[in-house]
Amino acid sequence: MAETENLIYDSHKYAEAMRRKYDEGNFKGDFLQDIHLDYHHPLEDYLQKPWLLKILNWLVKPREGKKQTRLEEIFRSYRNSQAPLVWRAKYAPFHLFMDRMRGETSVEEFRRRVAEHGPVTRGIVLAGRSVLEFGLRVPQRFVYPLFAVWNFTNRCNLKCNHCYQSAGKSLSNELTLSEKLQIIDQMGRTYLPMIAFAGGEPTISRDLIPVLRRCREWKIHTSLATNGALFTPKLAEELSGAGLYYCEVSLDSVDPEKHDRFRGIPGAWQKTVDGMKVIASTPGMRLGVAMCVHHDNYDEVPEMIEFTKKIGGACFAYFNFIPVGRGKGMVHQDITPAQREKLLMLLNETIQSKSIGVISTCPQFGRVCLAHSPIYVGRVAATHCGSGSGVKARVIAKYLGGCGAGRTYVSIQPDGKVTPCVYMPDRVMGDLRTNTLQEIVDRSPLWDLLNRRDDRWGHCQTCAFRYYCGGCRARADAYFDDPAGPDPGCIFNYDEWNKLVGEEVGSRQ
Repeated sequence: MAETENLIYDSHKYAEAMRRKYDEGNFKGDFLQDIHLDYHHPLEDYLQKPWLLKILNWLVKPREGKKQTRLEEIFRSYRNSQAPLVWRAKYAPFHLFMDRMRGETSVEEFRRRVAEHGPVTRGIVLAGRSVLEFGLRVPQRFVYPLFAVWNFTNRCNLKCNHCYQSAGKSLSNELTLSEKLQIIDQMGRTYLPMIAFAGGEPTISRDLIPVLRRCREWKIHTSLATNGALFTPKLAEELSGAGLYYCEVSLDSVDPEKHDRFRGIPGAWQKTVDGMKVIASTPGMRLGVAMCVHHDNYDEVPEMIEFTKKIGGACFAYFNFIPVGRGKGMVHQDITPAQREKLLMLLNETIQSKSIGVISTCPQFGRVCLAHSPIYVGRVAATHCGSGSGVKARVIAKYLGGCGAGRTYVSIQPDGKVTPCVYMPDRVMGDLRTNTLQEIVDRSPLWDLLNRRDDRWGHCQTCAFRYYCGGCRARADAYFDDPAGPDPGCIFNYDEWNKLVGEEVGSRQ
């Protein structure tokens, strides 16, 4: 009990010091030494033992003539009376081990969320292979991405001022349907767990439905980032039938005129909101509302969160503004590090209230959750696309490591080029027309650089949270032309931000 009180006290001390720093206008971050960050799970001890690593290799290695690994068979047969008797008998010792590892989680919940959830089991297989290849590391280095965002087409029906993709017309050399299906097959064989389809506007492409169906065959989790303006009940039903469960719709303002002005098309707000209503009313489909926060809509975030709840959204997504694509001309619209910190504090209060889910592309959100939520019951953003509660979530966050650009996540461009992140469009790692994704990550110097978390400069190199956050690599690249640079959006890099402001590269203080 005393340890719990000390951990919570440390978080309170951090919060008090943070408020003092706001008042003083000083954001050095030298008060972090008392924050508890060494969260632990018994499985970490097992994964250090040579005998267990031999068993792990037996469980996750590919088998000739078999579609599944032994680990997948173990998960499928866990406390499942319908599973083949030979599996239940052969894997009984592993099932007992799983009983111990799942802790207080019920059998039913564990089976629903893990054992019977194809993308999760694929991710565990991939994590196991990564531990065998690189050892257990903080953050973990993976043999293959856990997540890809696929800019499915460059074509778009809007003209957004901040578009990272500079979308509008289709590229002349976009991937064909046959090429897309081949890419899904090779990523399926190498256990990619998740793909988010974006654009441009992905619903414009007639290839989307057959590609979603192919993903479903491989048990790859799919989501969709869309402006929502083209949604009809028929389209939503088709997407749901093809295996899509989550649609994230972008909305810049609760004010229709402001949104339309930013999106470049009159009437865009109403079409988008109508699309949201369709998604929210489609059985089996979850709605998320995404907001790219900048100077002109910063004050609207609380209203947007309430709007998301009222329209039936399951999740609010805060997107960092990053000056790339057409956003290069909007650098003056970036919010300050102090504004971003206050915004993250608001989002943390929201996620702790459990009134709605919250995700963010800002890796500092994980740091704020760690420092400002109760250790054993508070929610923590483990990655930019997920969160969890309690110590287990904090352990997972430690290994997933905040910003995943070029280490847990990659972006696929409409022509098959691979980049570390959608906000790093000029950092090409390879081409899926000539190499597999596995070959690209194995050979890419950029993948290697972004996996070396200690190879940074600025406060990102020494920050106490560098393994949980790592700073946004896209912001570092956009502002300093260096993926290993500091993230000027963080309060602990305020000196770098002030230099940018002084040089008129950045925004107002």
